[in-house]
Amino acid sequence: MDHILNEEFFLVKKEKGIRKNILCHMRLLSERETPLALALHEKIAQEIGDENIFCAVHTIEESIRGEGFVIGIFSGNRLVAMRAVSYEGKYMEEALADLRLPLAEKEHAAVMDFCITEKNFRGNYIQHFTFLKAEGILYPERYHLHCTISPLNVFSLRNVLRSGFHIVDLKEKYGGYLRFILHKNLKNAPCIYTHDHIEVPIEDYESHLALLSMGYCGYAVKGAHSGFSIMYGTKVAQHLPLHAVSGGRPIFHLTQKGKPHRGKILPWDRYFPNKQ
Repeated sequence: MDHILNEEFFLVKKEKGIRKNILCHMRLLSERETPLALALHEKIAQEIGDENIFCAVHTIEESIRGEGFVIGIFSGNRLVAMRAVSYEGKYMEEALADLRLPLAEKEHAAVMDFCITEKNFRGNYIQHFTFLKAEGILYPERYHLHCTISPLNVFSLRNVLRSGFHIVDLKEKYGGYLRFILHKNLKNAPCIYTHDHIEVPIEDYESHLALLSMGYCGYAVKGAHSGFSIMYGTKVAQHLPLHAVSGGRPIFHLTQKGKPHRGKILPWDRYFPNKQ
C-alpha cells in the first residue's frame, strides 16, 4: 500500500509545570526505525504496568515490514507518539471473527493496533487525528476497521467512540483480558438511533452483553459523579422500543446504576461464572 505521509505541525508539550509549543513531524516509520518504535512501546507498557489496560502483545515489526504501517510523530529526532495498524498476519482472522465478517472481507479489513504517546505530549488529541490519517491511508481499499479497548481504559474508549467507532461486543482477548470490540465501517457507516438510548455503568458487564446480543451498539461514554457509563443505541433500520423484551424479560432495568466492581477485570469467569 503506497502512501506518502509527511506533515509538520505544533503540539503542546507539558513538562515541569511549563507548557510550550513544539514543532513536530509526522511520517510513516521505516524498517531502520523499528528499534525506536519498540523502545517507545516498551517504555509506555512499563509506565502503565497493567495488561488489563495495555497488553504487551504487539505487531510493530510486522507492520513496519509491510503487514501494515506505523505512523510516527517526532519532536526533533525523538519519537514521541505512534499509531500502529495491521492488515496481514495471524490476527486478521481473529479480527474478522470479532466483527462477524466473512473471510472474503479480509482484504477490506484492518486492525487499529494501538496509539501511544509520551506523557509530556498527551492531551493533543493525537489518538483522534492519527485515526483520521490512518483512515486516509487505508480507504477505499480497506474500510472495516477493528479495535479493542479495555473497560478500564475509559479515556481511550471515549476517544475512539468519538472517532466514529461503535462497540459491537465484549469478550476475552489476549490470554484472559476483557476487551470491548469496536468496529468502524468506512464504506457503509450505520446510523445509530440515540433518542431512546440506554445507559449502562461501565462495570455492568452482564448488561453490556445483553444489549449487544440484541443488536444495540455502544456509541459514547458518559461521565458522572457516580462513575462512567456507556450509552447504547440501535441501528435505525432495526430500532427497538424501550419496552422490547429479551427472553421474556424487559430491558428497562439495564438503565439502573449498579454497584461498581472494584476488582481486576480478569479472569473472565470472575464476572461470568456460568460461562460455558
